[in-house]
Amino acid sequence: MTDIIQHSEYLWEIPKSGNMRVPGIIYAHKSMLKAIEKEGAITQVKNVATLPGIIKASFAMPDVHQGYGFSIGGVAAFDWEEGVISPGGVGYDINCLLSNSRILNRHGYTLTIAEMEYIWETSFLKCQNLEKGEEDTTPIVRYLKMTPRKPIYRLTTAGGDEILATADHPFLTRNGMTELEGLKPGDSVARYPFEGVPYQPPSDEILLDESDIRRALAEQGKENRGNALIQILNQLKKCDLLPLRMNAPQLPYLIKLLGFVIGDGTLYFQKGRGKGVTWLYGESADLEEIRSDIEMTGFTSSRIYKRERNHQITTKYAQFEFKREESSFKVSGSAFAALLAALGAPVGKKAMQDFRVPEWLFRVPRWQQRLFLAAYFGAELSSPHAFEKRSYNFYPPMLCMNKREGFVQSGRLFLEDISSLLEGFGVEIRQISQRAEQVNPDGTQSYRLSLMLSSKTENLIALWSRVGFEYNRKRQRTAMLAVEYLKQKQNVVAVRENAAVRAVAMQAAGIAPLTIYQELGNAYVNRRFWERSLYEGRTTVSRVSSQFQTFDAFCERAAVNDSIMVWSTIEAIEPVDLSKEKAFDGYVYDFTVAHQDHNFIADGFVVSNCGVRLASTHLEEKDVRPRLEDLVNALYQHIPCGVGSKGSIKLSDKEEKKVLELGSRWAVQEGLGENADLEHTEERGCMHNADPETVSDKALERGRSQLGTLGSGNHFLEVGVVDTIYDAEIARVFGLFEGQITLMLHSGSRGLGYQICDDFLAFMVKNMKNLPFQLPDRQLSCAMIQSQEGMRYYNAMACAANYAWANRQILMHKSKEVFLKALNISPRTLGMNLMYDVCHNIAKKEEHLVDGKKRTVCVHRKGATRAFPAGHVTLSEKYRKTGQPIIIPGDMGTASYVLVGTEKAMEETFGSTCHGAGRVLSRAAAKKASQGRVIHRELEEKGILVRWTGRSTLAEEIPEAYKDVSQVVEVVHGAGISKKVAKLRPIGVVKG
Repeated sequence: MTDIIQHSEYLWEIPKSGNMRVPGIIYAHKSMLKAIEKEGAITQVKNVATLPGIIKASFAMPDVHQGYGFSIGGVAAFDWEEGVISPGGVGYDINCLLSNSRILNRHGYTLTIAEMEYIWETSFLKCQNLEKGEEDTTPIVRYLKMTPRKPIYRLTTAGGDEILATADHPFLTRNGMTELEGLKPGDSVARYPFEGVPYQPPSDEILLDESDIRRALAEQGKENRGNALIQILNQLKKCDLLPLRMNAPQLPYLIKLLGFVIGDGTLYFQKGRGKGVTWLYGESADLEEIRSDIEMTGFTSSRIYKRERNHQITTKYAQFEFKREESSFKVSGSAFAALLAALGAPVGKKAMQDFRVPEWLFRVPRWQQRLFLAAYFGAELSSPHAFEKRSYNFYPPMLCMNKREGFVQSGRLFLEDISSLLEGFGVEIRQISQRAEQVNPDGTQSYRLSLMLSSKTENLIALWSRVGFEYNRKRQRTAMLAVEYLKQKQNVVAVRENAAVRAVAMQAAGIAPLTIYQELGNAYVNRRFWERSLYEGRTTVSRVSSQFQTFDAFCERAAVNDSIMVWSTIEAIEPVDLSKEKAFDGYVYDFTVAHQDHNFIADGFVVSNCGVRLASTHLEEKDVRPRLEDLVNALYQHIPCGVGSKGSIKLSDKEEKKVLELGSRWAVQEGLGENADLEHTEERGCMHNADPETVSDKALERGRSQLGTLGSGNHFLEVGVVDTIYDAEIARVFGLFEGQITLMLHSGSRGLGYQICDDFLAFMVKNMKNLPFQLPDRQLSCAMIQSQEGMRYYNAMACAANYAWANRQILMHKSKEVFLKALNISPRTLGMNLMYDVCHNIAKKEEHLVDGKKRTVCVHRKGATRAFPAGHVTLSEKYRKTGQPIIIPGDMGTASYVLVGTEKAMEETFGSTCHGAGRVLSRAAAKKASQGRVIHRELEEKGILVRWTGRSTLAEEIPEAYKDVSQVVEVVHGAGISKKVAKLRPIGVVKG
């Protein structure tokens, strides 16, 4: 164990060592220390002690456990002028994937999330612009790695795809981003069924140098007249394209452009020796993407031109005439044209010259080969197309090109080159065919060469999921639908094959045919199928059932509007035993990305602040117990709870900003509380430095619909009874008496607070290199308090705190209405009054005595509670004589406590104490411990009624998952940093 010095029964010191600026102080019983160290909290306490401006010590309360950067149950104060402020010190949760989850990067290759640990800062990921329904890319602003604190589940779809993720990892569903634990079989999740290929680093080999450009220009008859050659070379050097290496960042874009130009582009030099011009043709949206990629290489292009074209095509069979709108743009410039020509693009009419796939493409990594093929296929490969009748099978993909006589052999060799590249992706070729076409006006014969690919299901999946299409959104969208469809078809065929084998085996074992059918029959295995399997014998592989939907019907159901995503049905969600997972390395991982829709593609799936208040009543347990079930049911029905829950309060943008400015005052002004409630709320329910202009649009959007909701996880509403009074005089002032009914609410700033933290963490991590000091852990990302970003975060965090206070104020008001109606009593009989509302996660500007002198500090309390003593000027008149009430919730099966602040807390811990029981079991371990148990029945036997929303909530929140709250309270009471007043026991609980 780390060297720790014991100062008293409940106080331990971690001496300064290494870069620690101050010691660490832990409040705990000796029996707690081993678990605290194993949890990793001691390391985090030491890390916090290294931050600039920290004063006195880095503190840990007895309910401490590992968190993001700062431990949960940690307290640290920083000098207001010279210290730092950190989002991780206020509160942050992350949602994670396992190490082998494959992440799709913008160039179509994949890396496991673990492999990205050291390259994430320079990586760009594929993501989805949900508003526009388009593909997009995003940089990563933070890489997260930690031990799992949530259970891990395996989600499997009807197409057989799976992903392992923590229970709280969000997936895109028809109802928006939904955490995994809120999903069930039969729900739809968004998939991007593109598999891509694993990443391989390209070499540092020089691909092109000056001599190659000179040679390409000389072949076109361009001489060095008027310094044209020198100007071309200088421009390429200015764009950092000479020499051009295999690992140049521009090369992936150039490879795609090369493939498309060979397909749907035209490259020429005006009048042979003039300026180089490159024209590209396609759909407008696809051309915009190409224009963007051209900019990435350092060149600019024209606008997109559109015109109506009358086409007349004569073949040996007939003459065709049609009109269509043609979209195109050009790049005028010899440097760009010479670069493409040197890379292998044909110059002039492609049908009348020899060219092949450039030799160097056979030497680059496969993901770069894919870029060439996909861009060429976007121009030339046929779109996925199912047969008209039955529509279960697809036509073979065709790649065609026209060649004039004399150039046919090079065309055949070009298609053979394409075939060779495709072999590396596991794609089979059926044949290359040739047929004579029309005779041209100059008397030459044209020939059509066709490369036909295999239409086997596994071959089509390999083609469309590993190679796909670039620069052709329509074809790529159809391909993704086809991949998902074919995977589901494969699964149905596998079910039928398995049923046929089992039927024969069961018959051989003497089982009656009717019994066989009853056991094996399902929607895809009918009576005729198993009769044929038993009596006629199967000589061919099973075909898909006639009950299986056609591709057209599938597209209508599975298409995600006009996007490239596909809706896939969840087949199963199962808990994962990590001890049996070879890929589990002890950690789970996540990203924060810069995109406004905060998503990325993992394994083909589109994936993405609190406090507590206590109200007293005039009621006693005997008044409520006979109607307890009605009361708890009514609270569950009328208080929105659970993952992604939405409230009944509809806010405009302007009103939401008022909530962020005014906090609880806004709710009271709207008739959702009393002025007395403000006097009994920390900061009177409003931090006045809150500035809504520092809050992102994404955070505002997330908070707009969640005001007045409980949330999920450890958030709860609890009907309790005052069980024991420890200090009668203070209890009297607090309005508590034995046998009394109380209402406790634990909730926070919901998605708005999370997003605020996420936004500023992203910025701070990105700018860590600009800090004048080094951090021992990236998760401690921070900013100097007095910096522009430090103050912006402080003001945005105040908005989250105000939102949380308003949220709990509304929840209490709604709960009061439920009590009145469910118990059919008057407000006077109920007598519900707010005792106190205190924050659990916050950073606040406060004045404290340090070494006998007043200092202004920023106190970070993360999973900790303010504990100001009697006489403190910030307390209301009612509590100035006693000290601040402190509410310590326990678990739903034992007890909670009311404490009071003390002078010793001000002297030792900047007026801070514990905030609850603190977890002792991870959510995964808790779920494992609850297997085979009926938790709500166990609680009912103790006289506690529970209602819950989340599928895993009760399993994860079992009493054993938490430390003994009584022991935690004994530590802070014994250490003198707060004092026991009363003990409460739960009788009714509502959890999300």
